[in-house]
Amino acid sequence: MGVFPKSILTIVMFSLLFSCNIEEGVNTNSIMDNNNQNESTHNISGRSIVFYNVENLFDTKNDRHTDDDDFTPHGEYEWDEERYSKKLKQISEAINLIEEKPLLIGLAEIENHNVLEALIKTDGMNNLNYKYIHFNSPDRRGIDVALLYASDDFEVLNSKKIPVKIKGNHGFNTRDILYVEGLISNSIKTHVFVNHWSSRREGQLESEHKRVRAATILREKIDEIQAKDKNANIVIIGDFNDYPGNKSLNNVLRAKEAGFENDGDLINLLFDEHENGEGTSVYQREWSVLDQIIVSQSIYDGITLGIQNQDAEILRERKLIYTYHDGGQKPSSTYGGRKYFGGYSDHLPVYIVLK
Repeated sequence: MGVFPKSILTIVMFSLLFSCNIEEGVNTNSIMDNNNQNESTHNISGRSIVFYNVENLFDTKNDRHTDDDDFTPHGEYEWDEERYSKKLKQISEAINLIEEKPLLIGLAEIENHNVLEALIKTDGMNNLNYKYIHFNSPDRRGIDVALLYASDDFEVLNSKKIPVKIKGNHGFNTRDILYVEGLISNSIKTHVFVNHWSSRREGQLESEHKRVRAATILREKIDEIQAKDKNANIVIIGDFNDYPGNKSLNNVLRAKEAGFENDGDLINLLFDEHENGEGTSVYQREWSVLDQIIVSQSIYDGITLGIQNQDAEILRERKLIYTYHDGGQKPSSTYGGRKYFGGYSDHLPVYIVLK
């Protein structure tokens, strides 16, 4: 066998060494990932984390695996391309009303990856290089949660869906909890949970056990993370279909009001708004805070990641709100029953601003 010239051998060894140091990128059908991370650390101060229940963001196609027939051109809601396009434009418009450009956007009531692809391509969304994480859930209507992320400033390390099951009730199907672990600005490890807990359709008390079950499962995951890192950065966002003071959130998840001495290690940043009678959604003319942002004590204290004013905000912009003739108000919804109103959503967005 011949001898390699010294220069060729050096090139071969360098190539092998380089190839061994390339990390394998995350790549599943549900994750659109960022492979070419910018090595520099970006300043994420003044960027926001948003949650928005967008009220039935369906495409117009019939999915035979889910109960989405109403949201088709010939269905009950006459959901055609014109209405769908308007809905996408309005969601983008609502998100862009937040002056602090979102780093992360949690969404509820989205049908599939098709609507996410369409959303991130709308004007106002297509210039921030958003990508998304989404898994199909067993919800019978086919509505799920998802997370959009600005891929220049957030690197996905791990993601999965956390099923919410009730022992002995095999017919119970609801939205999974979405868990995402990532790096903010290439260095700050953060754990994000996107939620849409079971509704109160059967009544608050009759359905409470379903939300308590979701809270129990989520608390177990939080305990697991904090056992490894007591100062872990944890952000929990969602439509919980319960108020901050209800059993599921206050007692089981142990998400408390800021300043409350507790062992929960979680702070509900919309507790004040709840106590002040503000809200993100309206039922029988009463505002309620169903959409909330909850953070670990370490974020509240600003150890490695902080929040401006140590508080969350409800986006109460005039165009997102419908005012009755008598002065009462509610979110400007897309539908009221079967009637098409053409509004944005029956929920208002909530957000925090990072520092």
